[in-house]
Amino acid sequence: MPNNKIWDLIAKKLSGEASPEELTELENLLKAHPDMHYPMQTVADLWHHTTPDTEDAHQAFARHNNRMTDMGIGLPADEQPLLAAAEPRPRKYLLPALGLLLVLVAGYACVQWWAAPAKSLAKATDKSEISTKHGSRTKLQLPDGTQVWLNAGSKLSYDKTYGNNLREVSLSGEAFFDVVKNAAHPFVIHTSAIDIKVLGTAFNVKSFPGEKNTETSLLRGSIEVSFHNRPAEKIILKPNEKLITANEDTLVQANTHPIADKKTTPHNNADPAAPLVLVSHLSYTPVDSTIIETSWMENKLIFRSETFEDLAIRMERWYGVTIRFADDAIKPKKLNGTFENETIQQALKALQLVTPFEYSINKNDIVIASKK
Repeated sequence: MPNNKIWDLIAKKLSGEASPEELTELENLLKAHPDMHYPMQTVADLWHHTTPDTEDAHQAFARHNNRMTDMGIGLPADEQPLLAAAEPRPRKYLLPALGLLLVLVAGYACVQWWAAPAKSLAKATDKSEISTKHGSRTKLQLPDGTQVWLNAGSKLSYDKTYGNNLREVSLSGEAFFDVVKNAAHPFVIHTSAIDIKVLGTAFNVKSFPGEKNTETSLLRGSIEVSFHNRPAEKIILKPNEKLITANEDTLVQANTHPIADKKTTPHNNADPAAPLVLVSHLSYTPVDSTIIETSWMENKLIFRSETFEDLAIRMERWYGVTIRFADDAIKPKKLNGTFENETIQQALKALQLVTPFEYSINKNDIVIASKK
């Protein structure tokens, strides 16, 4: 992947020096390499913060470096002199260096955020299990080096013999995987409805208990999806595609359009075991091209044409609260929006601007009712 070209164009875009042709080229490169959206957005967020003076910047970097060292994550030795020796220069001469610095700092910031204190690790006799509480997220590394980001209210388990002959994990909830390639030992994820087999790739899987659908979204590489109740049928996903399947004999709920050249299994009353399958493209926000399916990794809760009832379930996990509806009238209301730094009170007040309702809060318990 032309990483250097992408970062050069990102640096020009952030500094305001990119030509229209270069902006178009960057847009096309990001579409071709959707896995670059997350690091790009993180760098953009850091860039738009007020720039500190040189001394403050060095002190801040030193604090980051010390914290990383305490966590066992060190900066490569051959890169430290370059950063330490940096001198103030006009902004246009610092684009390549700033690009590198922003990438490193963004990586550090992500590690800081993902080192969630709410992570719990429980080891049974033959299983290792990692779980996250509502309102928290975490990052972990499997024995083979595979990176896993675990969303709130999720659980990942695997045998203690993981990596010896098999690389298999079980997921309940949502996680993003960046899998180390090993052709001799494919990586397999088991969920309640589907199994996913990969060699080396980056993708997101969402399979929460009690929800209507299971969803997997592919950013890089390829994955093979098979269905528990129809194991003979398999679907291969390509980058920038996602698959949604019904967990039970229910309609797939998705604001997407099927891809014509993909095999889908329609509802068939004669065969109640047939899963409902929809394959579509990933969704992007029009403002900053954030990938909606993985926006939770950027600390963003994005919802598009989502019922209040379904959004409430996501908000429970996101904020670590309990939400109840006093009546059913407000549940089917469709909502659109993005929450990033808002508190639960701010989020509810924002929703009140587009949908009239009342709510009461008692500690972590929230009751929502139709407005009288």
